[in-house]
Amino acid sequence: HGHVWTVTLYPRGTPESKDDDQVAIFLGCVSPVKGMVEVKANYRIRIPSSGKSFRSRQKRVFGPRKSLGWKDFANRSEVLGDQSGFLVDGNLTVEVDIQVAQDRLPTWTPSIDVASDWMKLLDS
Repeated sequence: HGHVWTVTLYPRGTPESKDDDQVAIFLGCVSPVKGMVEVKANYRIRIPSSGKSFRSRQKRVFGPRKSLGWKDFANRSEVLGDQSGFLVDGNLTVEVDIQVAQDRLPTWTPSIDVASDWMKLLDS
């Protein structure tokens, strides 16, 4: 759909996180298609090695300088722990699935005159 997306991870959370032992993660649309002010999308953010996954329950609206996600995605100590399964060879892999919603275009229907003109044409 021509959109550029960003994933921002805060390893010590955000000021809105419940404490600094939280990892926060957010998805943002940084370049909507020309002429579009907002982008509606469903999304899922997951850490495949741990099985941890969060998804939007409804279409969310992304706009200029507006990212969406979770301020308390996971405990930092859990992410960095050896037994957690988050890190593989010291790397954290984040997967994001995005489904952009498009507004439906209005369906064109012929006027009554066009339909009757077609009938006259078919009768001749």
